[in-house]
Amino acid sequence: MIHQKSFNIKSVVLYILAFLGPLSATFLDKPNLVLLIAIFFSAFTLIFIHQGSFFCNQLVKVFIISYLVILLISTVGGFTVSGVYANDEQLGKTLSRTVTMCLGVVILLIVGDWAETNGTKNSFKLFIKISFISTAIFAVLGIYQIIADKLSLPFLETRSLVYGTEFSIRESLGFRLTSIAREPNFYSPILFESLCLAFAFLNRNKFLMFFVLTLFLMFKTLSTGVYMHAILFFFAIFVFSKINPVYKIGICVLFCISFIVFLVINVDSLWFQYFLSKLNAEASGASLRSNVYGAVFSVFSSASIINLLFGHGLNSLSSFNDFSNAYQNLNFAISNNLYLDFLWDSGVIGLGSYLVCAFFVFRTLSAVRGFNKYGFSAFMMFVSLLISSLYRSEYTTTHFYWVLSNIIILYYLAKKEPRNDA
Repeated sequence: MIHQKSFNIKSVVLYILAFLGPLSATFLDKPNLVLLIAIFFSAFTLIFIHQGSFFCNQLVKVFIISYLVILLISTVGGFTVSGVYANDEQLGKTLSRTVTMCLGVVILLIVGDWAETNGTKNSFKLFIKISFISTAIFAVLGIYQIIADKLSLPFLETRSLVYGTEFSIRESLGFRLTSIAREPNFYSPILFESLCLAFAFLNRNKFLMFFVLTLFLMFKTLSTGVYMHAILFFFAIFVFSKINPVYKIGICVLFCISFIVFLVINVDSLWFQYFLSKLNAEASGASLRSNVYGAVFSVFSSASIINLLFGHGLNSLSSFNDFSNAYQNLNFAISNNLYLDFLWDSGVIGLGSYLVCAFFVFRTLSAVRGFNKYGFSAFMMFVSLLISSLYRSEYTTTHFYWVLSNIIILYYLAKKEPRNDA
């Protein structure tokens, strides 16, 4: 009876996560975080009382270890190195982020335990199905946003305005698609994760239709982050898929020809001018994002040897101006680059440990990517996470935990399903 209750608790809370996880990219981020903290900490307590322990495989353990190492090293950096937590406001911010990181560990423990002890193929597939439906809602609302813009219908207030270019181009392009995410870069990872889930969940014809729709939504974001993510993501698919080498050469030639034709057609378009101006701003350091990257790396590289090794403390970028003596008076809490955030918070040791763990996960998922469609989806979802971490730093969001949970479930499905399933 106890075992059945534990099963029900874990199943229900994980299906809730599957649906609500991506909402951290929306205006519902804080209520969603509070709700999931209440649900998962309560579930953790009940499951621990009933079971006394949690069972996880090596993949889950590595995810958890990578998180705990960052938390431990950054704590050393904050309390024994920089002394920044003498400030009550900063201490509060650090404790808040510590709680959200602990939520991540709790979620991974419950996901791993459920997958190891109670999960079945059908329950795994239901989790993936719910996760896909959640991303599909974003796509549907993205289509509605396009219609709403054309017909002046009501829609949520998001950062959909075209910016960073001259007025005539802004007027011609209209808006950047965000769906219900707060801005295109928040929606970007979900677009690619939805493709991974669709590949695992939909049949071939439905996947192709969803793929075309997603490409259209990607284009409408007018986001350099989305476009660069797409280039790296599809290149990774080309490299790691088990396509006949002869076919790969043919695909490569066809792509190059298509790309040249596309450039010739669009070289004078306002869209292409906007893309080039944004890309040039990022590359030259004229944009806020690249300015923040340069400032954080510059101040970090001039820090003491202890700070270089152990970092400046968890969430200490919110006090960046104190460390930099008001360097350009920048106001931000994250750099929008996960690797740079980890480097600042936990130093070379923390980032190095995280990269070692990431390599282990990459190797583990690479071993199952050829098993079936679930294995390849798990692998590509992790690759997408590595790419999105270059321009997003959301390691304490419910969306980040949702991604890791889907990777874990897809990995288990890959091992349970027959090989070469699709």
